Amino acid sequence: MLADWEQVLEDDESVVVSNEVDRYLLDPIEKPPADKKKEEFQLLLWWKLNGSKYPNLAVVAKDVLAIQLSAVASESSFSTRKRVIDPHRSSLTPKSVEALICLQNWLKSDNITNLAYVPTPEEMAWLEAIEEEQEKEDQEKKNKEQEASEH
Repeated sequence: MLADWEQVLEDDESVVVSNEVDRYLLDPIEKPPADKKKEEFQLLLWWKLNGSKYPNLAVVAKDVLAIQLSAVASESSFSTRKRVIDPHRSSLTPKSVEALICLQNWLKSDNITNLAYVPTPEEMAWLEAIEEEQEKEDQEKKNKEQEASEH
């Protein structure tokens, strides 16, 4: 399969490269030296050395490669049943954990309209009082500006 891909690349050398992704895909595949074929490919080192050649892809690669691997299934990592995520079990910030748990609940929700926030009567009264106060302050500000422009 690799030989087929190399043949496609050789046959397709006349292609005009219009963007970084095309250039990355059309560049020849780097073959490891014969003495290092048994070693694992050092992906982070490759991006460190070639990041200047593909600056936008390097940013994407950094984002993707920065994701930590976990031996624990993601479903059990963020399960709210029987366990609480504490600092010993997770290095995520509390805000990230809260966002992930909310996302999990939203994704499991049957109807997205259940996500609508409905304020209580007390909250509505408080919000209306704030709006009235803001309107009064705006009116006073306009009156002062008008008085200042008349003098």
